[in-house]
Amino acid sequence: MDTNEVMTRQTDRPAGKGPVDSYVWRTVVDNGYDCVFDVDLTDDSIRFYHLKQFDSVDTLFCEAGGQAKNNFATHTEFRNFIESFVVPEERATYVEQFVNDFICKEIKERGCFVRTIHLFGANERRSKSVRYYRYDDEPNRLIGYMFDISAPLDHDWMTDEYARLGFIDNAERLLAEQSAEDEHYSLVYTNIKGFKAINDLFGEQSGDMVIFQARDILRTLLRPIIMGRLENDHFVLITKDEYLGEQSLRSLGSQIYNEGFKQYGFTIRCGVYHITDRTTSVGIMIDRAKLAENSIKDDTVNPYVIFNDEVRVNYVKQRVLISDMRNSLDTGEFKPYFQAIVDANTSRICSAEALVRWQHSNYGMVSPGEFIPAFEDGGQITALDKFMLDRVFEFNLERAKNFKLIVPCAINLSRIDFYNMDMMDHLLDLYSNSPLATEYIRIEVTESAYADLEKNAIDYLNRFKSMGVKILLDDFGSGMSSLSTLENFAFNIVKLDMGFVRKIGIQKKAEVIIKAIIEMSHSLGATVTAEGVETEEQLKYLRSVGCDMIQGYYFFKPVTEEEFAKLLD
Repeated sequence: MDTNEVMTRQTDRPAGKGPVDSYVWRTVVDNGYDCVFDVDLTDDSIRFYHLKQFDSVDTLFCEAGGQAKNNFATHTEFRNFIESFVVPEERATYVEQFVNDFICKEIKERGCFVRTIHLFGANERRSKSVRYYRYDDEPNRLIGYMFDISAPLDHDWMTDEYARLGFIDNAERLLAEQSAEDEHYSLVYTNIKGFKAINDLFGEQSGDMVIFQARDILRTLLRPIIMGRLENDHFVLITKDEYLGEQSLRSLGSQIYNEGFKQYGFTIRCGVYHITDRTTSVGIMIDRAKLAENSIKDDTVNPYVIFNDEVRVNYVKQRVLISDMRNSLDTGEFKPYFQAIVDANTSRICSAEALVRWQHSNYGMVSPGEFIPAFEDGGQITALDKFMLDRVFEFNLERAKNFKLIVPCAINLSRIDFYNMDMMDHLLDLYSNSPLATEYIRIEVTESAYADLEKNAIDYLNRFKSMGVKILLDDFGSGMSSLSTLENFAFNIVKLDMGFVRKIGIQKKAEVIIKAIIEMSHSLGATVTAEGVETEEQLKYLRSVGCDMIQGYYFFKPVTEEEFAKLLD
């Protein structure tokens, strides 16, 4: 209903407490308004034109016999009555702002007074929109109305599952009503691995269809008694433990999206929290299930993790590592290591990859698999990558000054780095002002990181490449978007994922794929480095199919800066 229509017709309305029998007021009632009233600012008196019982609160606006109350003499009396149902965390704000002076001040500044309040009663929480306007021709009178907005706030607009607030409220009520002795339940937090790549490859409409497909799969396999969509591709649900069998959870890890002749494989990852204490808030349960999901490694077989003490301890350790990172940089606990890469035909060192190592004062040598994901999640990875960039440049510069051999060295960049303007500017300055850096410092990005980059981030890669910097695609073949990745960007060097290399001599299909990747890369103008080479058999096969460079323990392990200098010498 148009508010202006209501206001312009107020002078024609008859006095009284009941609703007016007119098109306007029938529309008000039919559209679900809880109440419509006006306030006379001269004496604070209130008059109702529509008033009904709230479905959520048994006694609100309702006499003992079920009839709507209408005996509020003043606006203050009415506001005080509503205050008794406002949730505790909002009550102080309600008392401060729902007074005539505050309302009138905001109407003068903004044209209206609009607030959302949450009321609680009969074990149910409801969301209400309250609005006040001033009559154009009667400055001492206000029109106000209140209506329920619980459904749009509590439900996800796209899937019609619960949104976060609706899920938490309804899940807590559901668990309170269920018998703890008869049934065992778990809360499951899910994440679609590689969802952004789906949007980039097929478009957002296809991404939406994948969300619907994931929702339906979760409903079919896990049979939730309540489910919600928190945001983007993240669902949360509560189900009976009997539906969380190994087969059902593993099935979530192998999903296929079909669109015409196109197919895309995706994984639904799950963090599972067994509900053993129902006094724990659902919000905390979600956090714990999310921790479990976040702990799933990219190379793991299982697409799910159950929250336990180990997950909790690892999370605490990650938080400690994040908090220690800056001090460890200052005290020299981070060290650059170098793994030499050799020419496949001559076996001579032709380049290297810089790898960071952390000798922590308390934990000892910490695996990069532990701290790099933690730094990416916490936003500290760019500081570490900049440290590595500067150290490698200083290493090469010092050797060049002393007329010693230097070789190109690749620096790994996180997808986070491309959204940090300081880091990008630092790289641009370095490459613009130093031919040594342009020739001898290469940029390496993983296939999964490249799939997550937005257009403006990819523009930086193009700028670096136009300056003469060589760009490497790491872990090629480990993701689902490999061919599209090569199509979208002209990488100088493709690094073959070690997962293929390890199957040489074991799986003929893997060998055929390796040969095809090398031939395709050469056709696109890129050279190929094979990672993880450890045996004579692997080396011989890679040489036979034209691989250009070899990286792996067969020749060299990662070594310290000093040891790498000796290798070059």
